[in-house]
Amino acid sequence: MEVSGIRRASITCATAAIAALCISLLAATTSLAVTVTPVVKGLDNPRGLAFDSDGDLFVAEAGHGGKECASEPGPGGEEQCVGFTSGVSKIDNGVAHRVVSGVVSVAGPDGTAAIGIDGISILGDWRLFAVVGESSRVVPESPKLSKETTEKAKAQLGRLDEFAPSGHQEVLADVGGIDFQWSKEHKELVPEQFPDANPYAVLATPEGQWVIDAASNTLDLHNGSVKVVAFFPSPPKSDAVPTCVSRGPDGALYVGELTGFGNGPGASVVWRVEKRKKPTVWASGLTAVTGCGFDTDGDFYAVEFSTLGWESFKPETGALVRVPPHSTSPVTVVSKLSFPGGFAARPHQIYLSNWSVAPASNGGGPTGEVLRITH
Repeated sequence: MEVSGIRRASITCATAAIAALCISLLAATTSLAVTVTPVVKGLDNPRGLAFDSDGDLFVAEAGHGGKECASEPGPGGEEQCVGFTSGVSKIDNGVAHRVVSGVVSVAGPDGTAAIGIDGISILGDWRLFAVVGESSRVVPESPKLSKETTEKAKAQLGRLDEFAPSGHQEVLADVGGIDFQWSKEHKELVPEQFPDANPYAVLATPEGQWVIDAASNTLDLHNGSVKVVAFFPSPPKSDAVPTCVSRGPDGALYVGELTGFGNGPGASVVWRVEKRKKPTVWASGLTAVTGCGFDTDGDFYAVEFSTLGWESFKPETGALVRVPPHSTSPVTVVSKLSFPGGFAARPHQIYLSNWSVAPASNGGGPTGEVLRITH
Protein backbone atom coordinates (compact mmCIF):
# COMPACT_ATOMS: atom_id res chain seq x y z
CA MET A 1 0.00 0.00 0.00
CA GLU A 2 1.54 3.35 -0.68
CA VAL A 3 0.72 4.53 2.69
CA SER A 4 -0.83 7.32 1.42
CA GLY A 5 -2.96 4.32 2.40
CA ILE A 6 -4.06 4.79 5.94
CA ARG A 7 -2.55 8.12 5.48
CA ARG A 8 -4.87 10.12 3.42
CA ALA A 9 -6.15 8.76 0.22
CA SER A 10 -6.66 6.15 2.71
CA ILE A 11 -9.57 7.06 3.26
CA THR A 12 -10.80 10.26 1.98
CA CYS A 13 -14.26 11.48 1.11
CA ALA A 14 -12.94 11.46 -2.42
CA THR A 15 -15.76 12.95 -4.42
CA ALA A 16 -18.26 15.71 -3.91
CA ALA A 17 -21.01 13.11 -3.69
CA ILE A 18 -19.29 11.20 -0.90
CA ALA A 19 -18.33 14.41 0.85
CA ALA A 20 -22.00 15.34 0.86
CA LEU A 21 -22.85 11.98 2.36
CA CYS A 22 -20.30 12.67 5.07
CA ILE A 23 -22.53 15.47 6.28
CA SER A 24 -25.26 13.12 7.48
CA LEU A 25 -24.62 10.87 10.46
CA LEU A 26 -26.38 7.67 9.53
CA ALA A 27 -27.79 5.19 12.03
CA ALA A 28 -25.99 1.93 12.65
CA THR A 29 -27.77 -1.41 12.38
CA THR A 30 -27.43 -3.82 15.30
CA SER A 31 -28.61 -7.21 16.46
CA LEU A 32 -31.55 -7.32 18.90
CA ALA A 33 -29.30 -7.79 21.93
CA VAL A 34 -27.09 -4.81 21.12
CA THR A 35 -27.62 -1.08 21.53
CA VAL A 36 -25.57 1.75 20.01
CA THR A 37 -25.32 5.11 21.78
CA PRO A 38 -23.35 8.21 20.72
CA VAL A 39 -21.04 9.21 23.58
CA VAL A 40 -19.68 12.43 22.10
CA LYS A 41 -19.89 14.21 18.73
CA GLY A 42 -18.04 17.01 16.99
CA LEU A 43 -14.62 15.34 17.06
CA ASP A 44 -11.87 16.21 14.59
CA ASN A 45 -11.00 12.98 12.73
CA PRO A 46 -11.11 10.72 15.85
CA ARG A 47 -8.90 7.62 15.82
CA GLY A 48 -7.55 5.58 18.76
CA LEU A 49 -9.37 5.25 22.08
CA ALA A 50 -8.12 4.36 25.57
CA PHE A 51 -9.37 4.15 29.15
CA ASP A 52 -7.26 5.01 32.17
CA SER A 53 -7.42 3.02 35.42
CA ASP A 54 -10.13 5.37 36.75
CA GLY A 55 -12.41 4.51 33.82
CA ASP A 56 -12.00 7.85 32.06
CA LEU A 57 -12.14 7.69 28.25
CA PHE A 58 -9.60 9.43 26.01
CA VAL A 59 -9.66 9.79 22.21
CA ALA A 60 -6.96 10.71 19.70
CA GLU A 61 -7.97 13.39 17.20
CA ALA A 62 -5.85 13.57 14.04
CA GLY A 63 -6.96 17.15 13.38
CA HIS A 64 -7.66 18.83 10.05
CA GLY A 65 -4.30 20.05 8.81
CA GLY A 66 -3.81 23.81 8.62
CA LYS A 67 -3.66 26.89 6.41
CA GLU A 68 -0.22 26.38 4.84
CA CYS A 69 -0.55 24.16 1.77
CA ALA A 70 1.82 22.71 -0.82
CA SER A 71 1.67 19.94 -3.40
CA GLU A 72 3.52 16.65 -3.02
CA PRO A 73 6.46 16.22 -5.40
CA GLY A 74 5.92 14.68 -8.84
CA PRO A 75 3.19 14.90 -11.48
CA GLY A 76 -0.28 14.88 -10.00
CA GLY A 77 1.01 15.35 -6.46
CA GLU A 78 -1.83 15.91 -3.99
CA GLU A 79 -2.04 19.20 -2.14
CA GLN A 80 -1.22 18.79 1.55
CA CYS A 81 -2.03 21.37 4.20
CA VAL A 82 0.04 21.49 7.37
CA GLY A 83 -1.03 22.78 10.77
CA PHE A 84 -1.03 21.86 14.43
CA THR A 85 -4.65 20.89 15.05
CA SER A 86 -4.14 17.32 16.30
CA GLY A 87 -4.38 16.32 19.95
CA VAL A 88 -5.99 14.09 22.56
CA SER A 89 -9.32 14.72 24.29
CA LYS A 90 -10.80 13.41 27.51
CA ILE A 91 -14.52 12.64 27.37
CA ASP A 92 -16.54 13.89 30.34
CA ASN A 93 -20.33 13.67 30.36
CA GLY A 94 -20.57 13.82 26.59
CA VAL A 95 -18.12 16.69 26.21
CA ALA A 96 -14.61 16.44 24.78
CA HIS A 97 -11.92 18.41 26.63
CA ARG A 98 -8.51 18.70 24.94
CA VAL A 99 -5.76 17.53 27.29
CA VAL A 100 -3.10 17.46 24.56
CA SER A 101 -3.14 20.05 21.78
CA GLY A 102 -0.96 21.73 19.19
CA VAL A 103 0.32 18.52 17.58
CA VAL A 104 1.14 18.37 13.87
CA SER A 105 -1.66 17.53 11.43
CA VAL A 106 -1.29 17.04 7.67
CA ALA A 107 -4.46 16.79 5.57
CA GLY A 108 -6.14 17.63 2.30
CA PRO A 109 -7.38 21.20 1.77
CA ASP A 110 -10.78 20.39 3.30
CA GLY A 111 -9.21 18.71 6.34
CA THR A 112 -10.13 15.20 5.22
CA ALA A 113 -8.15 12.12 6.23
CA ALA A 114 -5.57 13.87 8.34
CA ILE A 115 -2.31 12.49 9.64
CA GLY A 116 -1.81 13.38 13.27
CA ILE A 117 -2.04 11.48 16.53
CA ASP A 118 -3.51 8.17 15.42
CA GLY A 119 -2.89 5.83 18.35
CA ILE A 120 -2.99 6.25 22.13
CA SER A 121 -2.58 3.96 25.13
CA ILE A 122 -2.68 4.67 28.86
CA LEU A 123 -0.68 2.87 31.53
CA GLY A 124 -2.23 3.25 34.98
CA ASP A 125 -3.98 6.44 35.94
CA TRP A 126 -2.44 8.97 33.55
CA ARG A 127 0.68 7.82 31.72
CA LEU A 128 -0.59 8.69 28.27
CA PHE A 129 1.39 7.42 25.28
CA ALA A 130 0.69 8.63 21.74
CA VAL A 131 2.03 7.93 18.26
CA VAL A 132 2.01 10.52 15.50
CA GLY A 133 1.66 9.09 12.00
CA GLU A 134 4.11 8.95 9.10
CA SER A 135 7.67 10.34 9.26
CA SER A 136 9.37 13.65 8.56
CA ARG A 137 9.52 12.74 4.86
CA VAL A 138 5.80 13.37 4.35
CA VAL A 139 6.19 17.15 4.65
CA PRO A 140 6.47 18.64 1.13
CA GLU A 141 9.64 20.63 0.46
CA SER A 142 8.05 23.83 -0.76
CA PRO A 143 8.51 27.59 -0.39
CA LYS A 144 4.76 27.70 0.21
CA LEU A 145 5.39 26.29 3.70
CA SER A 146 7.13 28.54 6.19
CA LYS A 147 10.47 27.38 7.58
CA GLU A 148 9.02 27.35 11.10
CA THR A 149 6.07 25.15 10.09
CA THR A 150 8.26 22.78 8.07
CA GLU A 151 10.79 22.28 10.86
CA LYS A 152 8.18 21.91 13.58
CA ALA A 153 6.11 19.43 11.53
CA LYS A 154 9.15 17.31 10.63
CA ALA A 155 10.21 17.20 14.27
CA GLN A 156 6.81 15.84 15.36
CA LEU A 157 5.81 13.36 12.63
CA GLY A 158 6.50 9.70 13.39
CA ARG A 159 7.13 10.28 17.09
CA LEU A 160 6.27 8.22 20.15
CA ASP A 161 5.44 10.66 22.95
CA GLU A 162 4.48 10.42 26.61
CA PHE A 163 2.28 13.01 28.31
CA ALA A 164 1.81 13.55 32.05
CA PRO A 165 -1.16 15.12 33.92
CA SER A 166 0.98 18.21 34.55
CA GLY A 167 1.11 18.76 30.79
CA HIS A 168 4.74 17.70 30.62
CA GLN A 169 5.58 16.08 27.30
CA GLU A 170 8.49 13.75 26.65
CA VAL A 171 9.57 12.66 23.19
CA LEU A 172 10.49 8.99 23.59
CA ALA A 173 11.56 8.03 20.08
CA ASP A 174 11.41 8.87 16.39
CA VAL A 175 9.72 5.58 15.54
CA GLY A 176 8.79 6.73 12.04
CA GLY A 177 12.38 7.60 11.21
CA ILE A 178 13.69 4.32 12.62
CA ASP A 179 11.09 2.25 10.74
CA PHE A 180 11.73 4.14 7.51
CA GLN A 181 15.42 3.29 7.76
CA TRP A 182 14.61 -0.34 8.64
CA SER A 183 12.35 -0.67 5.59
CA LYS A 184 15.06 0.90 3.44
CA GLU A 185 17.46 -1.80 4.62
CA HIS A 186 14.84 -4.52 3.98
CA LYS A 187 13.46 -3.27 0.67
CA GLU A 188 13.24 -6.83 -0.69
CA LEU A 189 10.33 -7.57 1.68
CA VAL A 190 7.96 -5.19 -0.12
CA PRO A 191 10.00 -3.90 -3.07
CA GLU A 192 7.19 -1.89 -4.66
CA GLN A 193 6.45 0.00 -1.41
CA PHE A 194 9.60 0.24 0.70
CA PRO A 195 11.05 2.39 2.14
CA ASP A 196 8.05 3.70 4.06
CA ALA A 197 6.84 4.32 7.60
CA ASN A 198 3.60 5.21 9.37
CA PRO A 199 3.34 4.50 13.13
CA TYR A 200 -0.37 3.99 13.69
CA ALA A 201 -1.10 2.25 17.00
CA VAL A 202 0.52 1.86 20.41
CA LEU A 203 0.02 -0.47 23.37
CA ALA A 204 1.63 0.56 26.66
CA THR A 205 2.73 -2.29 28.95
CA PRO A 206 5.11 -2.55 31.94
CA GLU A 207 7.84 -3.95 29.66
CA GLY A 208 7.59 -1.04 27.22
CA GLN A 209 5.46 0.41 24.43
CA TRP A 210 4.51 -1.79 21.49
CA VAL A 211 4.08 0.21 18.27
CA ILE A 212 2.37 -0.93 15.09
CA ASP A 213 3.68 0.65 11.88
CA ALA A 214 1.15 0.45 9.05
CA ALA A 215 3.69 1.23 6.32
CA SER A 216 6.81 -0.71 7.36
CA ASN A 217 4.43 -3.56 8.35
CA THR A 218 6.20 -4.05 11.65
CA LEU A 219 5.66 -4.48 15.36
CA ASP A 220 8.18 -2.46 17.36
CA LEU A 221 9.03 -2.45 21.07
CA HIS A 222 10.30 0.70 22.76
CA ASN A 223 11.88 0.21 26.17
CA GLY A 224 14.68 2.72 26.10
CA SER A 225 15.35 2.16 22.41
CA VAL A 226 13.27 0.98 19.46
CA LYS A 227 13.58 -2.60 18.25
CA VAL A 228 11.70 -4.14 15.33
CA VAL A 229 10.25 -7.31 16.85
CA ALA A 230 8.15 -8.71 13.99
CA PHE A 231 7.39 -8.18 10.31
CA PHE A 232 3.94 -9.04 8.94
CA PRO A 233 4.12 -10.83 5.57
CA SER A 234 2.24 -9.45 2.59
CA PRO A 235 -1.05 -10.92 1.31
CA PRO A 236 -1.28 -11.98 -2.39
CA LYS A 237 -1.46 -8.32 -3.46
CA SER A 238 0.24 -5.26 -1.97
CA ASP A 239 1.15 -5.43 1.74
CA ALA A 240 -0.33 -6.26 5.14
CA VAL A 241 -0.81 -2.74 6.59
CA PRO A 242 -1.19 -3.67 10.29
CA THR A 243 -3.32 -1.15 12.18
CA CYS A 244 -4.03 -2.34 15.73
CA VAL A 245 -2.54 -4.39 18.55
CA SER A 246 -3.97 -5.89 21.73
CA ARG A 247 -2.69 -8.24 24.44
CA GLY A 248 -4.72 -11.41 24.79
CA PRO A 249 -5.65 -13.31 27.97
CA ASP A 250 -2.89 -15.77 27.06
CA GLY A 251 -0.24 -13.04 27.11
CA ALA A 252 0.33 -13.06 23.33
CA LEU A 253 -0.15 -9.99 21.15
CA TYR A 254 -2.89 -9.93 18.52
CA VAL A 255 -2.61 -7.68 15.48
CA GLY A 256 -5.27 -6.74 12.91
CA GLU A 257 -4.51 -5.55 9.39
CA LEU A 258 -6.08 -3.30 6.76
CA THR A 259 -4.27 -4.80 3.72
CA GLY A 260 -3.18 -2.65 0.77
CA PHE A 261 -4.63 -2.02 -2.67
CA GLY A 262 -6.04 -4.95 -4.63
CA ASN A 263 -7.06 -7.14 -1.70
CA GLY A 264 -10.82 -7.43 -1.71
CA PRO A 265 -13.28 -8.26 1.05
CA GLY A 266 -12.20 -11.11 3.33
CA ALA A 267 -8.47 -10.68 2.71
CA SER A 268 -7.51 -9.36 6.16
CA VAL A 269 -6.29 -11.61 8.97
CA VAL A 270 -5.54 -11.39 12.68
CA TRP A 271 -1.96 -12.26 13.58
CA ARG A 272 -0.87 -13.82 16.87
CA VAL A 273 2.60 -12.86 18.07
CA GLU A 274 4.45 -14.76 20.77
CA LYS A 275 7.76 -13.70 22.23
CA ARG A 276 10.71 -14.52 19.95
CA LYS A 277 8.45 -16.27 17.40
CA LYS A 278 7.26 -15.27 13.94
CA PRO A 279 3.65 -14.08 13.65
CA THR A 280 1.08 -16.77 12.88
CA VAL A 281 -2.43 -16.36 11.44
CA TRP A 282 -4.96 -16.69 14.27
CA ALA A 283 -8.14 -15.83 12.32
CA SER A 284 -8.99 -14.86 8.75
CA GLY A 285 -11.83 -13.64 6.54
CA LEU A 286 -11.87 -10.06 7.80
CA THR A 287 -11.92 -6.85 5.77
CA ALA A 288 -10.08 -3.53 6.18
CA VAL A 289 -9.47 -3.68 9.94
CA THR A 290 -8.73 -0.31 11.59
CA GLY A 291 -9.20 -1.19 15.26
CA CYS A 292 -9.23 -4.31 17.42
CA GLY A 293 -8.99 -5.69 20.91
CA PHE A 294 -10.33 -8.00 23.60
CA ASP A 295 -13.32 -7.19 25.78
CA THR A 296 -13.38 -7.93 29.49
CA ASP A 297 -14.84 -11.40 28.83
CA GLY A 298 -11.85 -12.33 26.68
CA ASP A 299 -13.65 -12.15 23.32
CA PHE A 300 -11.78 -10.55 20.39
CA TYR A 301 -13.42 -7.85 18.26
CA ALA A 302 -12.36 -6.02 15.13
CA VAL A 303 -13.50 -2.74 13.59
CA GLU A 304 -13.85 -2.98 9.80
CA PHE A 305 -13.48 0.37 8.04
CA SER A 306 -15.57 -0.87 5.12
CA THR A 307 -16.82 -4.35 4.36
CA LEU A 308 -16.29 -3.49 0.67
CA GLY A 309 -12.55 -3.12 1.23
CA TRP A 310 -10.91 0.15 2.18
CA GLU A 311 -10.29 1.35 -1.37
CA SER A 312 -14.01 0.86 -2.15
CA PHE A 313 -15.25 2.50 1.03
CA LYS A 314 -18.40 4.54 1.34
CA PRO A 315 -20.61 5.61 4.26
CA GLU A 316 -22.61 2.95 6.07
CA THR A 317 -20.34 0.07 5.02
CA GLY A 318 -18.26 -0.21 8.19
CA ALA A 319 -18.85 -2.84 10.87
CA LEU A 320 -17.92 -4.11 14.32
CA VAL A 321 -17.36 -7.86 14.24
CA ARG A 322 -16.59 -10.54 16.83
CA VAL A 323 -13.76 -12.85 15.83
CA PRO A 324 -13.89 -16.39 17.25
CA PRO A 325 -10.47 -18.06 17.67
CA HIS A 326 -9.20 -19.70 14.47
CA SER A 327 -12.32 -18.62 12.57
CA THR A 328 -12.49 -17.94 8.85
CA SER A 329 -15.53 -15.65 9.00
CA PRO A 330 -16.24 -13.05 11.71
CA VAL A 331 -19.63 -12.52 13.35
CA THR A 332 -21.20 -9.12 12.64
CA VAL A 333 -22.25 -7.26 15.80
CA VAL A 334 -23.01 -3.82 14.36
CA SER A 335 -23.21 -2.85 10.69
CA LYS A 336 -23.84 0.37 8.76
CA LEU A 337 -21.04 2.24 10.52
CA SER A 338 -19.31 5.07 8.65
CA PHE A 339 -15.50 4.99 8.46
CA PRO A 340 -15.05 3.53 11.98
CA GLY A 341 -11.67 3.19 13.67
CA GLY A 342 -10.24 2.70 17.14
CA PHE A 343 -11.38 0.30 19.85
CA ALA A 344 -11.70 0.26 23.64
CA ALA A 345 -13.69 -1.95 26.00
CA ARG A 346 -15.34 -1.88 29.41
CA PRO A 347 -17.51 -4.61 30.98
CA HIS A 348 -20.32 -5.37 28.50
CA GLN A 349 -19.45 -2.27 26.50
CA ILE A 350 -17.34 -1.58 23.43
CA TYR A 351 -16.33 1.89 22.27
CA LEU A 352 -15.24 2.89 18.77
CA SER A 353 -14.66 6.09 16.84
CA ASN A 354 -17.02 6.72 13.91
CA TRP A 355 -16.43 9.08 10.99
CA SER A 356 -12.70 8.77 11.72
CA VAL A 357 -12.05 10.32 8.31
CA ALA A 358 -14.23 13.25 7.30
CA PRO A 359 -14.02 16.89 6.16
CA ALA A 360 -12.93 19.38 8.82
CA SER A 361 -16.29 21.14 8.76
CA ASN A 362 -19.71 20.61 7.24
CA GLY A 363 -21.26 23.89 8.26
CA GLY A 364 -21.62 22.79 11.87
CA GLY A 365 -18.06 21.84 12.69
CA PRO A 366 -16.20 18.50 12.75
CA THR A 367 -18.36 15.40 12.38
CA GLY A 368 -16.40 12.67 14.17
CA GLU A 369 -17.98 10.81 17.07
CA VAL A 370 -17.45 8.04 19.61
CA LEU A 371 -20.08 5.31 19.87
CA ARG A 372 -20.79 2.98 22.79
CA ILE A 373 -21.99 -0.51 21.92
CA THR A 374 -23.69 -2.29 24.83
CA HIS A 375 -24.01 -6.05 24.52
